[in-house]
Amino acid sequence: MKLKTKIWLVSQGLLILTACIIQLTFYHEIKYGPILGMAKRPYWQIISDAEPTIPPEILAQGIGPELYDGRLPVRRSSPDPNFRNLTAYRLAARQEQGIRFALYGGVCVNILYLLAYHSLFAYFERTLSRAKKRTLP
Repeated sequence: MKLKTKIWLVSQGLLILTACIIQLTFYHEIKYGPILGMAKRPYWQIISDAEPTIPPEILAQGIGPELYDGRLPVRRSSPDPNFRNLTAYRLAARQEQGIRFALYGGVCVNILYLLAYHSLFAYFERTLSRAKKRTLP
């Protein structure tokens, strides 16, 4: 295996390890689901942006979604969000959105790193080979 490949594998592995630690930390901080009375959802449901199931006890009450869905924006005409008791669920909805964004960002960073690493490695190889040609008689 070439030195170039070994260096790239080690550095890419460190980037992936860092991304995994970030994902685990973000997921650990989520305490609830985005719907009133909902427990924390599994990781892959959050990442795939699956529609959460509304608990049956909420549906049985027959109330509107603005009173139980933490993903909906707070309207100016509506009462304080604390009145709806959705503060923790709104936070969970934002955290779920943040964990998805962090995953997409990690993928983008790894792709950019791949392109930058290989282009810079080629540049330095060319520069060194030119320098060797200049110093040889």
